[in-house]
Amino acid sequence: MTGTQWSRFQVFVQAKPGEPHQDFGSVHASDAELALLNARDVFARRPEAVSMWVVPVGAIYTKTAEEIQNLSSPGSGPHESQPARPETYYVACKYKQTGTQTLTGSVEATTPQLALAEAIEKYAGQSLALVWWVFPASAVTQSDPNDIDSLYAPARDKGFRMSTDFHTHTVMRELKVKG
Repeated sequence: MTGTQWSRFQVFVQAKPGEPHQDFGSVHASDAELALLNARDVFARRPEAVSMWVVPVGAIYTKTAEEIQNLSSPGSGPHESQPARPETYYVACKYKQTGTQTLTGSVEATTPQLALAEAIEKYAGQSLALVWWVFPASAVTQSDPNDIDSLYAPARDKGFRMSTDFHTHTVMRELKVKG
C-alpha cells in the first residue's frame, strides 16, 4: 500500500452451491476482512451468493494465451525463491472475450510460474483459455459458510427497482412551481 491508496482485492463469487466461483471485479480495502465486507456490499446486493472470496491482486500470477505462446515454456522466466514444500494454487481461466475468469481447479506447485505450467498441462485440453490466473490458496480470504444467511439473505428480500419507480422528477417540478 502506497500513500493513501488501499490495496486492491479481486472478488470471486459463487452464486449457487456446486457452481464454480466467478470473478466479479475488485474492491479496495485496508485488509482482506474489510475487502470481504466491501465485496459483499458491492457485489452481493442483488445477485444471489453463497460464497465469496477475495484475493490480493498482487498474489495473482496471470498470463494471456499470446504471452504463453511466446514463452519457451509456461514456467520459464524469473522464479521467486522456492518454498520448501509445494503449495496449493487455484486456477482461473477466461474462455471468451466477453466472459470473466472462472475457477477451473487447483494444482500443487512451488512457484506461481510452475503452477501455471502445471495448470496448462492439466486443464488446457478442456477448452482454449484466453487468460490464465493462478494464485496460492493461502492468499484467499473466504466468507464463512456459517454466515451465509446473515451475509447474503438480506439481498434476496430487496426487490430491484427501476429509476422510474422513484418520483423525484415529479416532486422536483412541484417544488419548482411552488418556489
